[in-house]
Parts: sequence; structure tokens; C-alpha cells
Amino acid sequence: MTNPCLEAVTNELDNASVPYRIEHGGKHIRVLYGEDYQHLHVVAATPSDWRAPLNDRAQIRRDMAKHGFVAANDDSGAPEGALISLTDGKPCCFSYDLADRFRKAHKNVLRDIDKIRSECGAEFDRLNFEPIDYLDAKGRKQRAYRLTRDGFSLVVMGFTGSEATTWKIKYIDAFNAMEDELRRLSVVDHSDEIKAIREEVDAAVTLMLEASAPAVRHKKPPFIRPSIIRRQKQMMRARS
Repeated sequence: MTNPCLEAVTNELDNASVPYRIEHGGKHIRVLYGEDYQHLHVVAATPSDWRAPLNDRAQIRRDMAKHGFVAANDDSGAPEGALISLTDGKPCCFSYDLADRFRKAHKNVLRDIDKIRSECGAEFDRLNFEPIDYLDAKGRKQRAYRLTRDGFSLVVMGFTGSEATTWKIKYIDAFNAMEDELRRLSVVDHSDEIKAIREEVDAAVTLMLEASAPAVRHKKPPFIRPSIIRRQKQMMRARS
């Protein structure tokens, strides 16, 4: 089975002609790279969702720029777009992505979210901010938040500057696009799929009923008078 996170990282290293070796073990895969394999990037053995390869690719690009393998002003290390995922039927974003896109330290974004959670009320907090854990580039567990659109709006309200405004618009557009797609899917005619599912369910129920039904009993044999049975036995003894 291929690992899209590992492929994303190794493709970037190959493109930059950076030597590397891969070490497998447990829930994570270690990618050691550099002339002496002195640098480390860790990816999950089982990616969490479709966003994970994007995050790993962005991280290895930033790390390669930091270590001098690619130009520090290389556009390939720039954020590629607003990352929105679907969780329990709701479009959501993640605090570490916001930190990356809005060029803020993640600890500062967490601080802002913590402050908002303490002020917004228990119901709003429960519905819009979900504490989660993730692994950083060194494989260490770190805390983060999954935010709904309302949670996102409340957090970035305090981000200022022209670049912040640009990213606010990109995220709003991304949220709108996903919500439009969800609405489109909700009105699609699924009658054929529903009919097929019903037929499968009916067939399964029929099989279960047949399997649980008692075995069919044979008809009761016809009554034979005892005198006839005795006569047949006497004839058989006489023949023997």
C-alpha cells in the first residue's frame, strides 16, 4: 500500500536532489535527509485524511529552505491555499493551518483560541472548537483545534493587515465553495441508488428469514395395520 504523505515528502527531496533514507517503525515513518542524513522528517504510517500529504509537503519545503537545500525565497514553499476539510458533515479548518497561512506562531493562535473559548460560552465553544492532537515534524504530539466556520470567523476577526485580509477572503471562498457543494449534493436525485439499496436490503432480509426458518418436516407416513406388518414378517422368515 502506498503512503501519500511519504510520497509527497520523497518527491520534494527528489526534485531538490537531496539524498535521503527511510526508516519504518511503529505508527510513524522517519525520513532522514541531507549529505549525512542529519535532518529528520516524520510522517504517519497511516495518514489521517486527505490534507495530511499537503501539510507534509509544505513542511518539508519549509525545512529544506531553512537548511539551504532550496532558495529561501522559493515560491514552492509558500502556502498553496485555504485548507478546508469535512468533519461530521461540516466544513472545518485547523488551527495549525491558520497559523501557517496567516504567518503566525501556532502557540499564538492557540492563545487567541483559548481566550475566545473562555469568553464565548459553553454552547458556542462545544459546537465550534474541538481540541485535537497532531504530530509535528519531529514526531512530537502537539495540541491544536478543529474550527467550524463560525469558530474561524471569530478567531481571524482580530488578524489585521493586507495579507491577513487576503487569507480571510480565501478561507471565506473555500468555506462557501464547500457549502455550495454540500447543498448541491443534498438535492441530487438518488432515487436509483435508493431503489438498489432497498432491493439489496429486501434480498438480505429474505435470506435471513430462510436461514432462521425451521426445517421442512416430511409428511407423516401412511398408517399400516399391525396384522399386515406381522404377515410381511412371516413371509420374510419363510423365504429365509
